[in-house]
Amino acid sequence: MLRHRAFVVFALGLTAASVSTPAALRAAASERFPQLPSNPYCLRAACGYGRDGIDAPYPGGGLRGEAARTMAAADSIFQSSNASLRSWVTSREMSGAPANANDIWGYVAPSGREYAIVGLLTGTAFVEVTDTSSPVVVGFIPGAASSWRDMAVYGEYAYSVNETHGGVQIIDLRRIDRGKVKLLGSFDGGGLRTAHNIAVNPDSGYAYLLGANIARGGLVALDLSNPAAPQLEPVAWETAYVHDVIVVTYDRCPYRGREIAFAFTGSLGLHIVDVTDKAAPETLSHLRYEGATYSHSGALSSNGRVLYLNDELDERASGGEKALTTYVIRVANPAKPRLIRQINPGTEAIDHNSMVQNGRLFISSYTGGLRILDLRNRTSPRAYGHFDTYPESDEAKFQGAWGVFADFPSGTVIVSDIARGLFVIEPQ
Repeated sequence: MLRHRAFVVFALGLTAASVSTPAALRAAASERFPQLPSNPYCLRAACGYGRDGIDAPYPGGGLRGEAARTMAAADSIFQSSNASLRSWVTSREMSGAPANANDIWGYVAPSGREYAIVGLLTGTAFVEVTDTSSPVVVGFIPGAASSWRDMAVYGEYAYSVNETHGGVQIIDLRRIDRGKVKLLGSFDGGGLRTAHNIAVNPDSGYAYLLGANIARGGLVALDLSNPAAPQLEPVAWETAYVHDVIVVTYDRCPYRGREIAFAFTGSLGLHIVDVTDKAAPETLSHLRYEGATYSHSGALSSNGRVLYLNDELDERASGGEKALTTYVIRVANPAKPRLIRQINPGTEAIDHNSMVQNGRLFISSYTGGLRILDLRNRTSPRAYGHFDTYPESDEAKFQGAWGVFADFPSGTVIVSDIARGLFVIEPQ
């Protein structure tokens, strides 16, 4: 069993002998961290999005309530199975002007109300989805224009990063139920300008930057003791560029009480690291699984024994001969991960991001839209349903559904589509 599901990482820091106090360590970080140009992800030839050109953002309005249900029932636009469209919110409705979307996250307020946090080319949008048939745009925080934007939440604060410039935006959510979100400022210490991804471990109170322009694109920790004013910790795992990461705290032996990080390291595959001691992480294993092209992201089963890994470039590398493939990896012993099998959920599209909820695996699969797998047999998932946000085709192209968030208590699932914006979906 897992005590919780949390995200992120580990670090390898300066020794106490070289710098003795936390303040001095932080001051030394800007000199220590090696710098990379903006967008190191693309510099490593791992960039998928944009290779096929970029669809223009949908210029009109979306669908709500009865209109969404009627459209879905008529099957006139979006094909689906075991998943119902509740509403569709376009980028123009979220930000005032059409703009391509990227990643997505969710926030549950202390009141229990649920919100989508949507990354757009021009900033970060906040949409209440408590009433799934009638979403309400709460606010929009402009940011540096970037095709890559990622968000995370800690307490009542959101953090947004991008691959252009500006560091980490700090956004106050304490009045979101009153229709207000506020940009408090940005963190850019230690030479930080860009990051591909950000994740938060709510138990440790740390945010972790991934694929940043510092620390060779590895993992960089931010202390969130004061969530409105993060502090850079000069500890980083610099062994490889890290594209995404999951970290969980185990409550079973022999790792009881240990934080274990699953790092998706591109062409290198998967690194699993004990990050309990942030200053001295221990790499437990490294797996370059059969068929590895670019290990992008993944999701853990509810018991933490199975990892479902998304490889972003394997479908393209095969010249279209390989259908969407989910790599099922046994990680019951993190020191000895083992590829069990490869699963094909029934589309030629490319898998991108995923999440586990209520015994199902939800995958955003670009032109394949949202794909749903049944996990009653955790080591042998089976196709269960789908909602196609990109009806034009299922070709292995970097268009369509970018991200998925499936961790709301209500069971609502939200998907970001590059050209069409936000989809609010009810699995069946």
